[in-house]
Amino acid sequence: MKTHKNPIGAKEPHAALTEIESPTVFVRKKKPTAKRLIRDARRAETAAAAVADFSTDVTIHGLTKGQFSLIDLMNALIEHAGSVSVDISTWTAAKTDVTTVCEWLRSGRVTSSRWLVDLTFQRRTPELATLIRDLFGPDCIRVAQNHCKLAVLRNAKWAVVIQTSMNLNFNPRFENFTVAHDPELAKFYGTIFDEVWQKQSRATVEDRPYDIHKHFANDL
Repeated sequence: MKTHKNPIGAKEPHAALTEIESPTVFVRKKKPTAKRLIRDARRAETAAAAVADFSTDVTIHGLTKGQFSLIDLMNALIEHAGSVSVDISTWTAAKTDVTTVCEWLRSGRVTSSRWLVDLTFQRRTPELATLIRDLFGPDCIRVAQNHCKLAVLRNAKWAVVIQTSMNLNFNPRFENFTVAHDPELAKFYGTIFDEVWQKQSRATVEDRPYDIHKHFANDL
């Protein structure tokens, strides 16, 4: 078993991954009482305006021109839900957005956070990877060939799932999003996060891209 060096000082063995066993497809019949809002949000000035009608029994589907970001959506939904834990999956992130989540942690708006990022994230923005680990703990990042963008916000009352084309940065272009309080879907994503965290060593974030490609192809 080989050892990889963690840039913030820890040395841990790399655990071999086994095949993901959690369900990777979520299927559910539409509930007859469910409310769905399909919203052209190209002229909505803020994320708060785009999700103004959000509640536990409303799902919002929206299309924007990039005038607000995923971090703005998360902020607006935390206003609804209060203090939450956060699971984030993103291909990339901007320093300002990472800093915002860190500020939420300091203020108590976020209680904990896990980040599933692309294998290139560490190489492209090593200072952000270090900042995330410093503030959220050394075990908060896992890596894969990842292009999935979502966030799950949870507390005792809420299980908010954001599914979107947006990365955790600002891009002034067409983007889509779906927002729902959905405990079943939140559990579906949470189970996959749990398994990845259990089966992949935190030291994998320091592996060579070739090794991460290999783990992704063969074991995830």
